[in-house]
Amino acid sequence: MENAAIRLSRIDKLFVDRDQIGTHEALAKRRDFYLTFLCGDDVVESRTLQAALLTAANIATRCFPGAQRVVLSEKLASAPLLLWPNLHLSIGEALAPFFPCGLDTGTFADGVGHTLVFGDVHACDAALRVTFDGWVAKIGPADEIERLPEREHGPLSGVLAAALAMSESFLAFADISVEARRRTIALSLWRPDLDASNPSALGIPMQFLPQSLWALGLGHLGNAYLWALATLPYPDPSKVTLYLNDFDKVEAENIETGLLFGKADVGRLKTRVVSTWLENLGFDTRLIERRFDGAFRRSEDEPGLGLCGFDSNSARRALCSAEFRRVIECGLGGTAANFDTFSMHTLPNPRAPEELWPDLSPGEEAKRTKERNRIARENPVYQALSGDECGRFELAGKSVAVPFVGTAAAAFVLAEVIRLFHDGPNYTDAKISLAAPDSRSVRANGVYASSDTAGLGFVRVDENRER
Repeated sequence: MENAAIRLSRIDKLFVDRDQIGTHEALAKRRDFYLTFLCGDDVVESRTLQAALLTAANIATRCFPGAQRVVLSEKLASAPLLLWPNLHLSIGEALAPFFPCGLDTGTFADGVGHTLVFGDVHACDAALRVTFDGWVAKIGPADEIERLPEREHGPLSGVLAAALAMSESFLAFADISVEARRRTIALSLWRPDLDASNPSALGIPMQFLPQSLWALGLGHLGNAYLWALATLPYPDPSKVTLYLNDFDKVEAENIETGLLFGKADVGRLKTRVVSTWLENLGFDTRLIERRFDGAFRRSEDEPGLGLCGFDSNSARRALCSAEFRRVIECGLGGTAANFDTFSMHTLPNPRAPEELWPDLSPGEEAKRTKERNRIARENPVYQALSGDECGRFELAGKSVAVPFVGTAAAAFVLAEVIRLFHDGPNYTDAKISLAAPDSRSVRANGVYASSDTAGLGFVRVDENRER
């Protein structure tokens, strides 16, 4: 098929489908979006703020590959990175790959583009502040919200805050929400069912982390899971074994959505790319390069915990027969109307696999195919991309995907893992739209007990003692 080599950005596809503008025009708009990261010196002392800063920078360079700028002092730029001490990097060196134009250690000028604020630093009124407290992530206009106490219970709140800040920036840029960047959003990873101002939403400091787990699928979600996991305060990553399951190679369109992928990775197996990144941080990895299907079985000496990022319902249903002890699964919306939405499920689950992940009925499948054919036929962009009807149909069926959605989902998935090891609240199902976070649906199932971690090893945050 002549369209096999055509690259269609999953981000640009939003504008292709919604506005019928060409891919070059969509990319040019994204490249013209100017975003400034303004950092206070107290970022030096906060692992969570550093996680937020690097996460936002990683997402920004994929969403808006243009005039991104970071403003920080020489003191902050030269300070050691707390996230990954074994890399022996300064904060400036860690940020450099995301800011090809270099770091700005000069004076910040108000009114230049859109601004994200991290730490104790003055910003213009239009800036968006990124803050946290315990397990609570919060973002909002800098002239309307004050910093939270920023107590360090764990860096996942920083990861989520970064995703929310980038979501608001993108939703405003794309004219999806008139409220974006003008409103305050606060969510708790410890108690997502509660208002973030509730004292119970703060959670408790992390004491235990998973010693081993599976990353099932290494695309958009799998990359985000492992990025979020790598921010956790492991005292010795070499004591942690991560099983990586995928069989695909990195394609050009994966670079914008996969936080661990770069241009040099195109054509390489996803497992090898991700393993290299993790082992550079000190983690131990195992590679399983075959398709996950109904014949897949976990052996008794392999990790009992899995994080799933599949995009196929048939593969998701196979999780129930693969003999994992615990699985946290997540799926993302893929259209211009719901790309900002993610749904999370935990296994065991009170609902049957067929109810959680049903196949489309013949009527639904026919309706979807008809609509896809209509889009491929009527959208002039697809006509320009290919003169082949089958190729246009294939392109029209690709998903819309933006990396801050997977990153936000990963924060919730990893939070479920951490609560499991702390006898915390258990949520069997959750559905969250980043455009409308107050309308989220969360189903609680009591609290985890020590019996729920049977067979799941952990390491302690404060010392290298293992179960």
